[in-house]
Amino acid sequence: MTGTRTAAFSLVEVTLALGISAFALIAIFGLLPVGLQVSRAAGEQNSASSILAAIAADLRATPTSGTTSPLFGITIPGNASTTSPSTLFFSKEGEHSSQITGNSRYAATVTFSTNSAGVNGASFSNVAVSWPAAAAAANVEGSVESFVAIVRN
Repeated sequence: MTGTRTAAFSLVEVTLALGISAFALIAIFGLLPVGLQVSRAAGEQNSASSILAAIAADLRATPTSGTTSPLFGITIPGNASTTSPSTLFFSKEGEHSSQITGNSRYAATVTFSTNSAGVNGASFSNVAVSWPAAAAAANVEGSVESFVAIVRN
């Protein structure tokens, strides 16, 4: 009687394979929090950019005869003057308010600057959106900012 030998893995080989697999899984699980944080930051950046684009569109949609934007009620000064910054607060759902509320996530600040071209020139504004809304400027998690020129003649 001769025995037939069947192919199989030894206990050492199985243990080594499990160890390598466990090491790889631990490394992957260690990267999950970083990936989630980056994903959340990207979502915040996207929302803030959408708010910024909506404000710019609202400013551009203001009729030349008007001085207040139709959607957000931002006062647009004459071309040769500046005003104090207008601040709006936005929730995650996109609802806006001129006062900070418990749902406020984003703070949008619109600042107009002077234009030496006078009445024939564009209105210049700087729009900045930061989050969280209640944070001081030095403590924000993130922000987006854009320059907007509005032709008003």
